[in-house]
Formats: sequence, structure tokens, C-alpha cells
Amino acid sequence: MAADLKSAVRPQAKPGAPIMSVRDLRILFPTRDGRDTVKAVDGVDFDVRAGETLGIIGESGSGKTTLGRAMVSLIAPTEGEILHSGQNPAKMGREQFRKHRRDYQIVFQDPNAALNPRMTILDSVIEPAEIAKEGDDTSRRKDGFAALSRVGLPRELADRYPHQLSGGQKQRVNIARVLMLRPKVIVCDEVVAALDVSIRGDILNLFADLQREFGLTYVFITHDISVVSHISDRIAVTYLGKLMELGAAEDVIERPLHPYTQALLSAEPIPLPSSMRTERRIVLEGEIPSPVAPPSGCRFRTRCPSVQAICAKDVPSWRELKPGHWAACHFSTLDGPPPANADLNHTK
Repeated sequence: MAADLKSAVRPQAKPGAPIMSVRDLRILFPTRDGRDTVKAVDGVDFDVRAGETLGIIGESGSGKTTLGRAMVSLIAPTEGEILHSGQNPAKMGREQFRKHRRDYQIVFQDPNAALNPRMTILDSVIEPAEIAKEGDDTSRRKDGFAALSRVGLPRELADRYPHQLSGGQKQRVNIARVLMLRPKVIVCDEVVAALDVSIRGDILNLFADLQREFGLTYVFITHDISVVSHISDRIAVTYLGKLMELGAAEDVIERPLHPYTQALLSAEPIPLPSSMRTERRIVLEGEIPSPVAPPSGCRFRTRCPSVQAICAKDVPSWRELKPGHWAACHFSTLDGPPPANADLNHTK
């Protein structure tokens, strides 16, 4: 018989040691004609601490989803490495890797596409345990019912099919499937983006409850600043395959050090009349550049309101401006990002 969900939580990494380390990661894809290369992730370094929630935000095309899939070994790095508690899964043997990857799971954005329409809800939930050959039919069904109950779904839904459930219920089913393998780390890829606003809070609160109960570590990928600020301990800001900023959630939200972070925050809706707002929105001109031919120097320079000539020439260093708070901007200081200045040399 398989152990119940709570008692079977696997041990986390040693205190103080990162449960995941991303080192100089590059993920490149050839274009359809084979003539060029898409630089989806292009030189990224950071750690994920055991038990934390790391939020990753950025516009569409910033590489955050590719990064998340690489973190759970769905995409192989082109260069660099991703370490899981100090181990490189790319160097494991087939059987070792098969057992190892149970600890690193992902919940996808579209709850409907993630479920097999021909399988009942219970069959979908217990499928990961069947593939992993954990327990027997009786124990797997028992654990499946326990997982459904833990994510707030009544037992009578077990024999239904995905089309008979709402979007929020289907996402709870996907969360229950992940719990069957008792992972250490869960990458959440835009998990509430396809859901009604009225039920997003319930799903986010469920993730928080599960983290406290099972000691989970989350990497929470989203473009929604209100979501990432609600659930994250730290926030990483991505743009065109690069990290622009990384720090404690409160610091990044309240005291951003990079112009791109500041622009994203200024776009967040404020429930006040325009006459009562104290901050002016920073409007970014143009679309995010192509990852096939990114700008020289700073990736953000073609849209930055504070760009200067050096931004086209030199790649900004990844600097720790205060303990635990990093930024990649030539001019960022502890006082924040450089102010917008129409008189600056807007080199494109």
C-alpha cells in the first residue's frame, strides 16, 4: 500500500543549500528554415531556495516558459546546466533520471489541454503513479481520492470526464495529479491565466496551503504582477531571454532597480481616478525585439526611456546592488532605475 500523501513527502534539500541552481543557461532553437537561431534563454544564472516561491515575470516572448520547462527537464539546455540539489539530471542514467524527475513537476497553463478527454478524472489523477509503478490499484485509487479531496474536489467528480468540469475544477485536477508523485519542486506555468478572475484567488490560496502542508518549493511563472506579488518570496524579471532584476518580492515591487521592472509595475491597473494617481505610467514604445536577432548591448535598450550610447555598446553587468537584490543596468543604483530623460542619446 502506498503511504498517504502527507506522510510520504520526500525530504527537501539541506538547509541553506539551493534546491535548484541555474548556471549560465542557454536554450537555442533553430528556425524553420535552419538559417538562424532563436535565443529563447541566453545566459541566465540564479538559485531556487528550498521551501520558497520564486516568481518569474515578463512579457510574452521573454523566455520564461522555456526556462520553466528546462527546469523540470522537459527541454535540454543548449549550454550551461541546471542542477537539482547539486545533481545534474542531464548526466544521470536512464533509470536514475526516471526516478529523479518525479521530484520536479510542472502544472501547465491550459487545464483542459493537460487532461485526456477519454479518461475519467480519477484515472487521470492516478496515471502518474501507474507510470511510476508506485503501489497497486487499490492503494493508487485510495491516494487518488485523497489527492482530489486535498485540492477541494468532491468524491463524486472522480468518475466524470474533463468536459464535465469547470476550468477551475480542471486545474485542481492537474494539481492533484502532481501531488500523486509527492514532488519537491513544482513549476507553475501561468496556472491561473486561463481562469476566471473570481476563482484565481482560491487557486492561489490552495497553492499556499499545499506549500505549508507538504514543504513544497514553487517556481511561479506569470505575466501578472498582482499574482506574483501575492504569492512570491522573491521575483525574477525576464526580458528577451535575459534576467533584468532579481530580489525579494517586497524590494522588487516597492523599490525596483531596473527601468523595465519599473515600466511593468507602472502598467499595473490602479483602482483610482486619474486625478488621484501619484505616479505616471511608463509607456514602452514598440514590440519586444526578435529573439533571432536581439539588440546589441542591453537587450532592453530599444524600448528603454533612459537609454544612452553605452547601452548599445556594452552588455550591462549582473550586479548585486544590495544583499540579494540584483539588476542588469549600467545606471541602476540603490536609489532605483535611472529617470527617463528625453534629452538622452536614444541610440537604437
